[in-house]
Amino acid sequence: MKKILIVEDDKRITAALQIRLASSGYTVLTAHNGFDGLKLALAERPDLILMDIMMPVGMGFSVAERLKESTCAQVPIIFITASKRSCLRRTAEKLGAVGFFEKPYDAGELLGAVDLILGAGTPGALPPPPALMAVRTAV
Repeated sequence: MKKILIVEDDKRITAALQIRLASSGYTVLTAHNGFDGLKLALAERPDLILMDIMMPVGMGFSVAERLKESTCAQVPIIFITASKRSCLRRTAEKLGAVGFFEKPYDAGELLGAVDLILGAGTPGALPPPPALMAVRTAV
């Protein structure tokens, strides 16, 4: 079973994602700040990380930079943010993110991206190329 780490400071968003991902057959780990997310990622080596960008105790981009210098360097990351600043998308792309979603996001689209990245979608489907997926939902 594929393991997904959610690093998100909003506990309601975390709970909603956890329920949706677990019901789709994924093992879900959670952390509510960047520091705990980094520790959990290094300890558990998840198959995918869903990470908020703006968090207390460790911003998402800083955590991603640290992960890229560790044994988790190949773990794909999907960033999730409430910010509408276009520079965040470019920074995520430079960090090698495989996805980028702005809150509020369509949960079905996010789950579809997760399935695609982890190869759980269409049988024989390949994960997307390492370039940032152009996934963005309207408010």
